[in-house]
Amino acid sequence: MTRPLGVALLGLGTVGSAVARAMGDREKRLAATAGRALRLVGACARDPGKPRDAGGVPVTADPFTLLDDPEVDVVVEVIGGMEPARDLQLAAFERGKHVVTANKELVAREWRQLHEAARLAKRELRFEAAVGAAIPVVAAARALGAVRPRVLSGLLNGTTTYICSRMEEGAAFDAALAEAQAKGYAEADPSADVDGWDPAYKLSILVSLLEGRWFPPDGVRRSSLRSLTLEQVAEAAARGSAVRYLAVADFGERATKARVGIEEVRASSLEGQATGPTNVVRLETDLAGTLTFVGPGAGGNATAAAILGDVIAIAQRGA
Repeated sequence: MTRPLGVALLGLGTVGSAVARAMGDREKRLAATAGRALRLVGACARDPGKPRDAGGVPVTADPFTLLDDPEVDVVVEVIGGMEPARDLQLAAFERGKHVVTANKELVAREWRQLHEAARLAKRELRFEAAVGAAIPVVAAARALGAVRPRVLSGLLNGTTTYICSRMEEGAAFDAALAEAQAKGYAEADPSADVDGWDPAYKLSILVSLLEGRWFPPDGVRRSSLRSLTLEQVAEAAARGSAVRYLAVADFGERATKARVGIEEVRASSLEGQATGPTNVVRLETDLAGTLTFVGPGAGGNATAAAILGDVIAIAQRGA
């Protein structure tokens, strides 16, 4: 009898708790799709005693309790940021564990180091949840190795889409941002969203997959959403357009140029109609035409769905 695939969670915030709940609530479905049982061995959190809705998972403050556990096959990193996440992912590979992460910044910035560590360990690095949450855009980019991409564009950040849609309704930028923070779309420090780093990390990951080589996030030209005014929004509306914070990569013959910034789109388009955490991604290719992906790009449950999809894929490959 095949033993269960052991999973450890590093991070037990909104996303980590959603993963823990889903593993408890969907045990039979996960086992059926994975081809074997999945077992949540434990989780690591800064404050193990804090009350959480996480399905009663055992919690430790020491990540190496889990990294050194021979029953753990897959480490799910949902801490976010660069450190200690980077060192913990590398430590997981050194101990022969697969890594699944939603950490867009780390994947985008340390692309080469993480992929090399996975290669040397003969283990998988999977990060579907890093771009678009449950929208399978990373899987699509992996599967399109035969096509030549022409243009990749879309809404990759729910906070800025929410702000733009609220400004269309008459809210000033600062008021719309405060609402986004109150709803949990934006952090207390919203600079990663409104100054373009969050969509730049996601664009970096997608371009890297489509080109088969690292495209650094510093290569994405960014302009801030902070300069958007109600006058600009109204002028766009008078032209039948909507203002959105767009991420775009143009794949030229000699170089790929990528940018994140304020642009006008048709008000009737998917991008123009998008509100809240909705992500829209369009990919124009030579062989496959134009592919469009739409769905919730944020939220604990949507992100947990993508993470567990990666865990299932590892299980199916006989980890």
